[in-house]
Amino acid sequence: MERLSVLIVEDSVSQREFVANMCLDAGVGEVALAENGRVALTMIDAREQDYDILICDLEMPDLDGIELIHLLASRQRNSAIIIVSGRELSLISAVELMANTQGLWVLDGVQKPLSVERLHSLLRLYTQRRDKLDFKPRTAQSSPLAIEELRMALTQRRFVLHYQPKIDMQSGQLAGVEALVRLTCNQYQIVFPNDFIPLCEAHGLIDDLSYEVIRLAIEQQKRWQQAGLDTAISVNLSAVSFANEAFSGRVMQQVGELGDAAKQLIFEVTETAIIQDIGKALSILTRLRLSGCGLSIDDYGTGYSSIKQLSQIPFTELKIDRSLIEGVSRKAHLQVIFESTLSMCNKLGLKVVAEGIEKKSDWKYLAAQGCHIGQGYYYSPPMPEEDLLRWWQAGMPALS
Repeated sequence: MERLSVLIVEDSVSQREFVANMCLDAGVGEVALAENGRVALTMIDAREQDYDILICDLEMPDLDGIELIHLLASRQRNSAIIIVSGRELSLISAVELMANTQGLWVLDGVQKPLSVERLHSLLRLYTQRRDKLDFKPRTAQSSPLAIEELRMALTQRRFVLHYQPKIDMQSGQLAGVEALVRLTCNQYQIVFPNDFIPLCEAHGLIDDLSYEVIRLAIEQQKRWQQAGLDTAISVNLSAVSFANEAFSGRVMQQVGELGDAAKQLIFEVTETAIIQDIGKALSILTRLRLSGCGLSIDDYGTGYSSIKQLSQIPFTELKIDRSLIEGVSRKAHLQVIFESTLSMCNKLGLKVVAEGIEKKSDWKYLAAQGCHIGQGYYYSPPMPEEDLLRWWQAGMPALS
């Protein structure tokens, strides 16, 4: 862990020194200290490369931890965050949710005191996930993608799909995969969706990208079937496309050519996106369902009309957002939410997918409660098609 850099943001001198010593004992290469959010922000802005991890208290003078997290999100920083507070878990979880929904990577929310065992576990979790993602911290010289690059990438078909397994938590068998789009810039550089999806939506390229993703997924199914792997593939739809009637027609043409194989295609739409125009959403979603495709409500728990959406749209699957899954094995309020959601879905005949599972304890709790499908880095990261096929042929070992 000598390559790791950690910034500890804590107003208590004794707490700062205590956590700093734990980090140094764990082998962290660089440990920096800030007595409040204002000082931390100055240090972060002055630094050419992001800190790997911020360990952040919530209650501090001048600029508190919540304000700091909000400002970090607006600056699009790539540091992972460990929230540490003496307050109740429900408050800590609310801050976790806030940070997650603003695009930050929260490793965990912990009640004080932070133990040596928990710190070591979170440091390992960070390095494992960073290495699997080939993560490179953002630098001051980083430049955003140009819209011309995206147009060229679509023309040259430089978008690829990686696949994250969805595991039946009761049988241990493969229940499907989620297709996650990536942009290849060269042999060694992969660009992730957060860096190009908003641009595609803002500049009218999202429909073309969606067509390309669906095309890639359909071709992938055919290749895997020839190799003996017949599994469902989930692809994401942007609700921005619902406003385009031509989009609906073109997607339906793609799906119509599949025939019975359409049953192996699941379309995921985020809960918050659907709410913006339910009429246009229903126009395409009901037609996809009539064609045999599955429909999944993604990021469930992050929107504001969850039950209403379930009553209006013929979903076949519900994916509980990672913010309601992380730490569920030890957070009573998350357990209540999960168990009530699972009960509701069982009565409605919906499959429940718990996404973003990163810890063995959470996986074991969810399986024991009867969760249908699990997905997350605890079991496997997203993989290129060849790697996933080899993994399946090897008996699907957990890759955590």
